[in-house]
Amino acid sequence: MSKTTCSSHDTLAPLSATDLPLVIHHGELHAHWAEAARAKGFDLIARVRDRLHVALRCQTCGWVHVTRHSVVMNAQPLCPHCMETRWRETALVAGLTWLGRDPDHRHYGRYLLPCDHTARRQFTFVERVASGAVSARCETCLVHREGEEALRFGWARLSRDPTGNPSYRLYRHSCGHTQRIAVANMRWGQCDCAGCGQSWTAKPSYIYLLDIRHSGTGRHYLKVGYSSHPVKRHKHQLGLPKDAQVEVLRVVAMPTGHAACAMEKAAHAELRRLYPEALVPHREFSDLMNVVSEIYRPESLFMLQATLDRIEAEIIDADRTRRPDTLSAPPKAAAGNNPEAPLGAPETPPPGASATPTPASQSHRKPRPATVPRDRHPILRRHWGLTG
Repeated sequence: MSKTTCSSHDTLAPLSATDLPLVIHHGELHAHWAEAARAKGFDLIARVRDRLHVALRCQTCGWVHVTRHSVVMNAQPLCPHCMETRWRETALVAGLTWLGRDPDHRHYGRYLLPCDHTARRQFTFVERVASGAVSARCETCLVHREGEEALRFGWARLSRDPTGNPSYRLYRHSCGHTQRIAVANMRWGQCDCAGCGQSWTAKPSYIYLLDIRHSGTGRHYLKVGYSSHPVKRHKHQLGLPKDAQVEVLRVVAMPTGHAACAMEKAAHAELRRLYPEALVPHREFSDLMNVVSEIYRPESLFMLQATLDRIEAEIIDADRTRRPDTLSAPPKAAAGNNPEAPLGAPETPPPGASATPTPASQSHRKPRPATVPRDRHPILRRHWGLTG
Protein backbone atom coordinates (compact mmCIF):
# COMPACT_ATOMS: atom_id res chain seq x y z
CA MET A 1 0.00 0.00 0.00
CA SER A 2 1.07 3.60 -0.54
CA LYS A 3 0.04 6.65 1.41
CA THR A 4 -1.51 9.16 -0.95
CA THR A 5 -3.71 12.18 -0.53
CA CYS A 6 -6.87 11.93 -2.60
CA SER A 7 -7.57 15.25 -4.24
CA SER A 8 -10.53 16.63 -6.09
CA HIS A 9 -10.25 18.31 -9.49
CA ASP A 10 -13.74 19.81 -9.12
CA THR A 11 -13.48 23.58 -9.31
CA LEU A 12 -16.54 23.96 -7.03
CA ALA A 13 -14.82 22.91 -3.81
CA PRO A 14 -11.32 21.42 -3.87
CA LEU A 15 -10.23 19.34 -0.93
CA SER A 16 -8.78 21.26 1.97
CA ALA A 17 -5.08 20.90 2.67
CA THR A 18 -5.98 20.02 6.25
CA ASP A 19 -7.59 16.75 5.19
CA LEU A 20 -5.75 13.70 6.45
CA PRO A 21 -3.95 11.57 3.85
CA LEU A 22 -5.85 8.46 2.86
CA VAL A 23 -4.09 5.11 2.58
CA ILE A 24 -4.82 3.76 -0.89
CA HIS A 25 -5.77 0.10 -1.18
CA HIS A 26 -4.68 -1.31 -4.56
CA GLY A 27 -7.81 -3.22 -5.38
CA GLU A 28 -10.11 -3.17 -8.35
CA LEU A 29 -12.70 -0.36 -8.59
CA HIS A 30 -15.73 -2.29 -9.77
CA ALA A 31 -17.89 -0.60 -12.38
CA HIS A 32 -21.15 -1.37 -10.57
CA TRP A 33 -19.76 0.37 -7.46
CA ALA A 34 -19.06 3.50 -9.50
CA GLU A 35 -22.53 3.41 -11.10
CA ALA A 36 -24.26 3.00 -7.72
CA ALA A 37 -22.23 5.87 -6.23
CA ARG A 38 -22.99 8.16 -9.18
CA ALA A 39 -26.71 7.39 -8.99
CA LYS A 40 -26.67 8.42 -5.32
CA GLY A 41 -24.85 11.74 -5.81
CA PHE A 42 -21.20 10.72 -5.36
CA ASP A 43 -18.13 9.97 -7.47
CA LEU A 44 -16.09 6.90 -6.58
CA ILE A 45 -12.47 8.04 -6.11
CA ALA A 46 -10.47 5.09 -4.79
CA ARG A 47 -10.36 2.12 -2.48
CA VAL A 48 -8.82 3.17 0.82
CA ARG A 49 -7.73 1.75 4.19
CA ASP A 50 -8.62 -1.84 3.35
CA ARG A 51 -10.69 -3.90 0.95
CA LEU A 52 -13.96 -2.81 2.60
CA HIS A 53 -13.73 0.99 2.35
CA VAL A 54 -13.94 3.43 -0.53
CA ALA A 55 -13.48 7.20 -0.87
CA LEU A 56 -16.44 9.14 -2.27
CA ARG A 57 -16.53 12.70 -3.57
CA CYS A 58 -19.82 14.54 -3.00
CA GLN A 59 -21.24 15.98 -6.23
CA THR A 60 -22.83 18.82 -4.20
CA CYS A 61 -19.93 20.18 -2.14
CA GLY A 62 -16.92 18.44 -3.74
CA TRP A 63 -15.56 17.12 -0.44
CA VAL A 64 -14.36 13.56 0.01
CA HIS A 65 -15.30 11.17 2.76
CA VAL A 66 -14.72 7.48 3.47
CA THR A 67 -17.42 4.85 3.81
CA ARG A 68 -17.87 1.11 3.34
CA HIS A 69 -18.65 -0.11 -0.17
CA SER A 70 -21.64 -2.00 1.28
CA VAL A 71 -23.18 1.37 2.18
CA VAL A 72 -22.75 2.49 -1.41
CA MET A 73 -24.46 -0.62 -2.70
CA ASN A 74 -27.21 -1.12 -0.11
CA ALA A 75 -28.02 2.31 1.35
CA GLN A 76 -27.82 6.04 0.74
CA PRO A 77 -24.41 7.48 1.67
CA LEU A 78 -24.51 10.75 3.59
CA CYS A 79 -21.90 13.42 3.08
CA PRO A 80 -20.67 14.54 6.53
CA HIS A 81 -19.58 17.89 5.14
CA CYS A 82 -23.04 18.66 3.76
CA MET A 83 -24.60 17.52 7.02
CA GLU A 84 -22.38 19.80 9.07
CA THR A 85 -23.15 22.71 6.76
CA ARG A 86 -26.86 22.05 7.25
CA TRP A 87 -26.45 21.83 11.07
CA ARG A 88 -24.52 25.11 11.06
CA GLU A 89 -27.21 26.88 9.01
CA THR A 90 -30.00 25.48 11.20
CA ALA A 91 -28.18 26.74 14.30
CA LEU A 92 -28.00 30.26 12.84
CA VAL A 93 -31.75 30.23 12.11
CA ALA A 94 -32.37 29.06 15.68
CA GLY A 95 -30.24 31.90 17.06
CA LEU A 96 -27.41 29.58 18.16
CA THR A 97 -23.75 29.24 17.23
CA TRP A 98 -22.48 25.88 16.03
CA LEU A 99 -19.46 24.65 18.00
CA GLY A 100 -19.11 21.13 16.64
CA ARG A 101 -20.40 17.61 17.06
CA ASP A 102 -20.69 15.98 20.46
CA PRO A 103 -17.88 13.41 20.68
CA ASP A 104 -19.98 11.19 22.98
CA HIS A 105 -23.15 10.85 20.88
CA ARG A 106 -23.66 11.06 17.12
CA HIS A 107 -27.15 12.60 17.43
CA TYR A 108 -25.96 15.58 19.49
CA GLY A 109 -24.05 18.77 18.79
CA ARG A 110 -22.50 21.52 20.89
CA TYR A 111 -23.91 25.02 20.63
CA LEU A 112 -23.29 28.49 22.05
CA LEU A 113 -26.54 29.95 23.41
CA PRO A 114 -27.45 33.66 23.27
CA CYS A 115 -26.63 33.91 26.99
CA ASP A 116 -22.99 32.85 26.23
CA HIS A 117 -23.42 29.47 27.92
CA THR A 118 -22.63 26.30 25.98
CA ALA A 119 -25.17 23.50 25.67
CA ARG A 120 -25.46 20.00 24.26
CA ARG A 121 -28.57 19.53 22.14
CA GLN A 122 -30.02 17.01 19.73
CA PHE A 123 -29.96 18.01 16.07
CA THR A 124 -33.69 17.34 15.74
CA PHE A 125 -34.35 19.58 18.76
CA VAL A 126 -32.41 22.46 17.15
CA GLU A 127 -34.52 21.98 14.03
CA ARG A 128 -37.64 22.43 16.17
CA VAL A 129 -36.12 25.56 17.68
CA ALA A 130 -35.45 26.92 14.18
CA SER A 131 -39.07 26.23 13.19
CA GLY A 132 -40.33 28.12 16.25
CA ALA A 133 -41.96 25.09 17.89
CA VAL A 134 -39.80 25.27 21.04
CA SER A 135 -37.12 27.49 22.56
CA ALA A 136 -33.53 26.64 23.43
CA ARG A 137 -33.61 26.91 27.22
CA CYS A 138 -30.31 27.28 29.04
CA GLU A 139 -30.00 24.90 31.99
CA THR A 140 -27.50 27.15 33.78
CA CYS A 141 -29.77 30.20 33.52
CA LEU A 142 -32.76 28.06 34.55
CA VAL A 143 -31.03 27.00 37.77
CA HIS A 144 -30.17 30.64 38.57
CA ARG A 145 -33.73 31.77 37.84
CA GLU A 146 -35.28 29.03 39.96
CA GLY A 147 -32.89 29.90 42.78
CA GLU A 148 -33.90 33.59 42.65
CA GLU A 149 -37.61 32.64 42.61
CA ALA A 150 -37.11 30.47 45.69
CA LEU A 151 -35.18 33.17 47.59
CA ARG A 152 -38.13 35.56 47.28
CA PHE A 153 -40.19 33.26 49.48
CA GLY A 154 -37.51 32.18 51.95
CA TRP A 155 -36.42 28.98 50.19
CA ALA A 156 -33.12 27.80 48.72
CA ARG A 157 -33.04 25.58 45.64
CA LEU A 158 -30.99 22.46 46.34
CA SER A 159 -31.29 20.18 43.32
CA ARG A 160 -33.62 18.48 40.90
CA ASP A 161 -36.32 16.23 42.32
CA PRO A 162 -34.65 13.14 43.87
CA THR A 163 -37.52 10.97 42.60
CA GLY A 164 -37.01 12.14 39.01
CA ASN A 165 -40.21 14.17 38.52
CA PRO A 166 -39.28 16.95 36.05
CA SER A 167 -41.95 19.29 37.47
CA TYR A 168 -40.50 19.27 41.01
CA ARG A 169 -37.34 20.51 42.71
CA LEU A 170 -35.85 19.94 46.15
CA TYR A 171 -35.79 23.09 48.32
CA ARG A 172 -34.63 24.00 51.83
CA HIS A 173 -36.67 26.46 53.89
CA SER A 174 -35.11 29.15 56.07
CA CYS A 175 -36.04 27.02 59.10
CA GLY A 176 -33.85 24.18 57.79
CA HIS A 177 -36.66 21.90 56.58
CA THR A 178 -36.13 20.31 53.13
CA GLN A 179 -39.11 19.62 50.88
CA ARG A 180 -40.13 18.69 47.34
CA ILE A 181 -42.17 21.48 45.74
CA ALA A 182 -43.58 21.93 42.25
CA VAL A 183 -41.70 24.58 40.27
CA ALA A 184 -44.98 26.25 39.26
CA ASN A 185 -46.06 26.56 42.90
CA MET A 186 -42.71 28.01 43.94
CA ARG A 187 -42.85 30.53 41.10
CA TRP A 188 -46.04 32.03 42.54
CA GLY A 189 -45.26 31.42 46.19
CA GLN A 190 -48.10 28.92 46.54
CA CYS A 191 -46.22 26.69 48.95
CA ASP A 192 -45.96 26.31 52.69
CA CYS A 193 -43.21 24.76 54.75
CA ALA A 194 -44.25 21.39 56.15
CA GLY A 195 -41.88 21.99 59.06
CA CYS A 196 -42.83 25.41 60.42
CA GLY A 197 -45.85 26.47 58.34
CA GLN A 198 -49.41 27.09 59.53
CA SER A 199 -51.43 25.61 56.66
CA TRP A 200 -52.66 22.04 56.21
CA THR A 201 -49.29 21.00 54.78
CA ALA A 202 -47.59 21.45 58.18
CA LYS A 203 -50.43 20.29 60.44
CA PRO A 204 -50.90 16.62 61.42
CA SER A 205 -53.09 14.64 59.05
CA TYR A 206 -54.35 11.09 58.45
CA ILE A 207 -54.54 8.55 55.67
CA TYR A 208 -57.91 6.82 56.00
CA LEU A 209 -59.64 3.69 54.70
CA LEU A 210 -63.41 3.97 54.20
CA ASP A 211 -65.98 1.20 53.74
CA ILE A 212 -68.89 2.63 51.69
CA ARG A 213 -72.15 0.74 51.22
CA HIS A 214 -75.40 1.82 49.58
CA SER A 215 -78.35 -0.42 50.41
CA GLY A 216 -80.57 1.11 47.70
CA THR A 217 -78.36 -0.09 44.87
CA GLY A 218 -76.43 -2.82 46.71
CA ARG A 219 -73.08 -1.25 45.85
CA HIS A 220 -70.05 -1.72 48.08
CA TYR A 221 -66.77 0.17 47.66
CA LEU A 222 -63.56 1.00 49.52
CA LYS A 223 -61.81 4.35 49.45
CA VAL A 224 -58.33 5.41 50.53
CA GLY A 225 -57.56 9.10 50.99
CA TYR A 226 -56.06 11.65 53.34
CA SER A 227 -57.63 14.33 55.50
CA SER A 228 -57.08 16.09 58.80
CA HIS A 229 -60.70 15.13 59.68
CA PRO A 230 -61.52 11.73 58.13
CA VAL A 231 -65.06 11.61 59.52
CA LYS A 232 -65.85 15.12 58.34
CA ARG A 233 -64.43 14.17 54.98
CA HIS A 234 -66.96 11.41 54.30
CA LYS A 235 -69.90 13.15 56.02
CA HIS A 236 -69.66 16.53 54.28
CA GLN A 237 -67.33 16.35 51.28
CA LEU A 238 -67.95 13.14 49.35
CA GLY A 239 -71.49 14.01 48.33
CA LEU A 240 -72.86 10.63 49.40
CA PRO A 241 -76.63 10.11 49.68
CA LYS A 242 -78.07 10.22 53.18
CA ASP A 243 -78.91 6.52 53.17
CA ALA A 244 -75.30 5.51 52.45
CA GLN A 245 -73.52 3.65 55.23
CA VAL A 246 -69.89 4.62 55.79
CA GLU A 247 -67.43 3.13 58.23
CA VAL A 248 -63.92 4.41 58.81
CA LEU A 249 -62.07 1.10 58.92
CA ARG A 250 -58.68 2.56 59.74
CA VAL A 251 -56.62 5.74 59.92
CA VAL A 252 -52.85 6.15 59.87
CA ALA A 253 -51.54 9.22 61.67
CA MET A 254 -49.18 11.30 59.53
CA PRO A 255 -46.84 13.99 60.88
CA THR A 256 -47.87 16.58 58.25
CA GLY A 257 -50.43 17.07 55.54
CA HIS A 258 -47.58 17.27 53.05
CA ALA A 259 -46.37 13.80 54.03
CA ALA A 260 -49.93 12.44 53.91
CA CYS A 261 -50.49 13.84 50.42
CA ALA A 262 -47.17 12.52 49.07
CA MET A 263 -47.50 9.01 50.51
CA GLU A 264 -51.16 8.68 49.56
CA LYS A 265 -50.47 9.66 45.92
CA ALA A 266 -47.51 7.28 45.76
CA ALA A 267 -49.64 4.44 47.16
CA HIS A 268 -52.38 5.01 44.58
CA ALA A 269 -49.84 5.08 41.74
CA GLU A 270 -48.37 1.78 42.89
CA LEU A 271 -51.81 0.17 43.29
CA ARG A 272 -52.86 1.32 39.82
CA ARG A 273 -49.70 -0.19 38.36
CA LEU A 274 -49.76 -3.51 40.22
CA TYR A 275 -53.50 -4.14 40.67
CA PRO A 276 -55.47 -2.30 37.94
CA GLU A 277 -58.37 -4.75 38.35
CA ALA A 278 -58.92 -3.51 41.92
CA LEU A 279 -59.90 0.00 40.77
CA VAL A 280 -63.54 0.80 40.10
CA PRO A 281 -64.23 2.73 36.87
CA HIS A 282 -65.64 6.22 37.41
CA ARG A 283 -68.85 5.48 35.53
CA GLU A 284 -69.84 2.89 38.17
CA PHE A 285 -69.89 5.35 41.10
CA SER A 286 -70.24 8.78 39.48
CA ASP A 287 -73.90 9.00 40.58
CA LEU A 288 -73.03 7.99 44.17
CA MET A 289 -70.20 10.36 45.15
CA ASN A 290 -68.41 13.39 43.77
CA VAL A 291 -64.91 11.92 43.43
CA VAL A 292 -63.40 10.75 40.15
CA SER A 293 -60.87 8.09 41.19
CA GLU A 294 -59.23 6.20 44.05
CA ILE A 295 -62.24 3.91 44.62
CA TYR A 296 -61.51 0.20 45.06
CA ARG A 297 -63.50 -3.02 45.05
CA PRO A 298 -64.21 -4.70 48.41
CA GLU A 299 -62.11 -7.74 47.43
CA SER A 300 -59.01 -5.53 47.68
CA LEU A 301 -59.39 -4.94 51.45
CA PHE A 302 -56.43 -7.10 52.45
CA MET A 303 -54.25 -5.43 49.81
CA LEU A 304 -55.22 -1.95 51.02
CA GLN A 305 -54.59 -2.90 54.64
CA ALA A 306 -51.15 -4.18 53.68
CA THR A 307 -50.43 -0.88 51.94
CA LEU A 308 -51.42 1.07 55.06
CA ASP A 309 -49.29 -1.30 57.17
CA ARG A 310 -46.28 -0.41 55.04
CA ILE A 311 -46.99 3.34 55.23
CA GLU A 312 -47.45 3.21 58.99
CA ALA A 313 -44.21 1.26 59.43
CA GLU A 314 -42.33 3.81 57.32
CA ILE A 315 -43.69 6.70 59.40
CA ILE A 316 -42.78 4.97 62.66
CA ASP A 317 -39.28 4.17 61.44
CA ALA A 318 -38.75 7.73 60.18
CA ASP A 319 -39.93 9.19 63.48
CA ARG A 320 -37.73 6.77 65.43
CA THR A 321 -34.75 7.90 63.36
CA ARG A 322 -35.49 11.56 64.05
CA ARG A 323 -36.30 11.21 67.76
CA PRO A 324 -34.91 7.96 69.21
CA ASP A 325 -35.12 9.20 72.82
CA THR A 326 -38.75 10.24 72.76
CA LEU A 327 -39.87 7.03 71.11
CA SER A 328 -38.12 4.91 73.70
CA ALA A 329 -40.08 6.59 76.49
CA PRO A 330 -43.68 5.48 77.22
CA PRO A 331 -46.19 7.74 75.43
CA LYS A 332 -48.29 10.11 77.50
CA ALA A 333 -52.02 10.36 77.08
CA ALA A 334 -53.06 13.46 75.15
CA ALA A 335 -56.16 15.49 75.89
CA GLY A 336 -57.44 14.80 72.37
CA ASN A 337 -57.59 11.07 73.11
CA ASN A 338 -60.26 11.57 75.78
CA PRO A 339 -63.84 11.77 74.47
CA GLU A 340 -64.73 13.86 77.56
CA ALA A 341 -62.00 16.43 76.88
CA PRO A 342 -63.14 20.07 76.52
CA LEU A 343 -63.60 21.52 73.06
CA GLY A 344 -60.52 23.67 73.39
CA ALA A 345 -58.23 20.68 73.92
CA PRO A 346 -55.84 19.66 71.13
CA GLU A 347 -57.49 17.45 68.52
CA THR A 348 -54.58 15.19 67.71
CA PRO A 349 -51.68 13.69 69.61
CA PRO A 350 -48.16 14.85 68.74
CA PRO A 351 -46.78 13.23 65.56
CA GLY A 352 -45.13 9.91 66.29
CA ALA A 353 -47.00 9.36 69.60
CA SER A 354 -49.83 6.85 69.70
CA ALA A 355 -52.03 6.01 72.68
CA THR A 356 -52.80 2.52 71.37
CA PRO A 357 -49.91 0.91 69.50
CA THR A 358 -50.95 -1.29 66.59
CA PRO A 359 -49.08 -4.32 65.23
CA ALA A 360 -47.91 -2.23 62.25
CA SER A 361 -46.23 0.14 64.72
CA GLN A 362 -43.80 -2.67 65.57
CA SER A 363 -41.83 -3.42 62.43
CA HIS A 364 -40.64 -6.82 63.68
CA ARG A 365 -44.17 -8.23 63.79
CA LYS A 366 -46.28 -9.38 60.87
CA PRO A 367 -49.45 -7.36 60.10
CA ARG A 368 -52.74 -8.73 61.36
CA PRO A 369 -55.10 -10.37 58.87
CA ALA A 370 -57.77 -8.07 57.55
CA THR A 371 -60.46 -10.11 59.32
CA VAL A 372 -59.14 -9.22 62.79
CA PRO A 373 -60.74 -5.97 64.08
CA ARG A 374 -58.18 -3.22 64.69
CA ASP A 375 -58.06 -0.88 67.65
CA ARG A 376 -59.87 2.37 67.16
CA HIS A 377 -57.65 5.38 66.58
CA PRO A 378 -58.28 8.19 69.09
CA ILE A 379 -59.60 10.50 66.39
CA LEU A 380 -62.31 7.95 65.60
CA ARG A 381 -63.27 7.39 69.25
CA ARG A 382 -64.12 11.09 69.52
CA HIS A 383 -66.85 10.79 66.89
CA TRP A 384 -69.95 8.86 67.85
CA GLY A 385 -72.46 7.49 65.37
CA LEU A 386 -70.00 5.55 63.21
CA THR A 387 -71.16 2.17 61.93
CA GLY A 388 -69.33 -0.90 63.16
